[in-house]
Amino acid sequence: MPFLILFFVLAGAALELGSIVTIGLAGACYVAARAAGRVLGGWMGATLAGSDRLTRKWIGVALMPQAGVAIGMALLAAERFPEYGDQLLQITIGATVFFEVVGPLLTRLALSRAGATG
Repeated sequence: MPFLILFFVLAGAALELGSIVTIGLAGACYVAARAAGRVLGGWMGATLAGSDRLTRKWIGVALMPQAGVAIGMALLAAERFPEYGDQLLQITIGATVFFEVVGPLLTRLALSRAGATG
């Protein structure tokens, strides 16, 4: 647990708030594409698995939180493609912060609407 706290503190410290305006459109496209992919992929997977209608409808929303693995992958991509490194990191860190704040709320909503809470 302490490692994760340190990881996210350092990642958040690397987020340049001024660059959010500069990369806003690319970041918004990334967030929208990721959300659409989760919803569509969740629906397709649940359909193929023969899940009920409510599960098919809400599984993608429940998958919205984004783990820190994305930041690690962005760090590797930034090393491999230094000309795009800063933009990749800022988009990924910004999206991770967004999905880590909004994701759990959406997961709770999805589980509640799908009738999966006790």
